[in-house]
Amino acid sequence: MCSVGVLMAVKTLQTVENALAVLEVVAELQPIGVSALARHMNMDKNTAQRILITLGASGYIQKQIHGTAWELTPRVLTLSNRVAIDLRKTAHQQLVELSDVIGETALLWQFTFEGHDIYATLIDKIDSKHDVKITMEVGKRVHVQAGSENSTNVLTLINQFPTGEAAWLGNTNDDRSRFYRVIPGHPNSVAIGSVIYDGPAQPIASISVVGPKERISPDSYKVIGDKTAAAARVITGI
Repeated sequence: MCSVGVLMAVKTLQTVENALAVLEVVAELQPIGVSALARHMNMDKNTAQRILITLGASGYIQKQIHGTAWELTPRVLTLSNRVAIDLRKTAHQQLVELSDVIGETALLWQFTFEGHDIYATLIDKIDSKHDVKITMEVGKRVHVQAGSENSTNVLTLINQFPTGEAAWLGNTNDDRSRFYRVIPGHPNSVAIGSVIYDGPAQPIASISVVGPKERISPDSYKVIGDKTAAAARVITGI
């Protein structure tokens, strides 16, 4: 006698989805009041208020001291720090190997999304062993924007491949040049970076190699770019 297993789709909880959507809107438009939030989300005002109060009771948002508008609390940063710790653990060996193979400084940047803006914070690095090298302090934060110097400018990659699935799944083209970008740096330096995703989901970080132009010349872009993109894919887990 054999048993037949029936696969059933698991439904999502609409209330949880609504709460997370509200949290994202508060992060983008803070400080924001109940009425403005309800209008922005096309949501019933009573529903919006209940969600705000629930998120407030959980410690993720709070009312302004002098006012009725809501804003994020430091608890959200605590969650972000935990993500950063896990990301460092996952990516550290790839940083070590990339720096060792290329001979230049390898950097790990974590993304933060604030409205339509993306910021990158340096959370780990392996410095080059060369006497003359390019380096920077962990904790450095830059605005990721197109055509900007002194930034981890991988915005074109994020726009082209907004998810890990779009970037890597089903890709039969082995040309990794699509998955890295040469990043303008200071006048005497150049960096090459690639995007790290949360598996098939959204971008969460980038990994890059940076060094003097004398050592990272155009004829070495492909070799360094291919290795950087390969490391990004390993960390992504796809």
